Amino acid sequence: MNPMRRITSYQALWRPQENKGHFWFTYYDGDRQRTEDLDAESFKTMLEVLDTDKPIFADHTTSAVAVHSEPNDLKTGAWA
Repeated sequence: MNPMRRITSYQALWRPQENKGHFWFTYYDGDRQRTEDLDAESFKTMLEVLDTDKPIFADHTTSAVAVHSEPNDLKTGAWA
């Protein structure tokens, strides 16, 4: 498995006549790679994860994505 790398942008292509779609990830180093085809549910889930302002990491070979949140000084709950 390839390690996940930070992406700077992505493109999504949905093909309704085939009921599948794929993504193009542009990695931080300029490398641009296509994911495998995804079904409707996986495609929708991927869009939801990608819809963030936080740094996104991805692996085009597995279509895996991760969102990274930076630590902050906000304290909530019983420890605030």
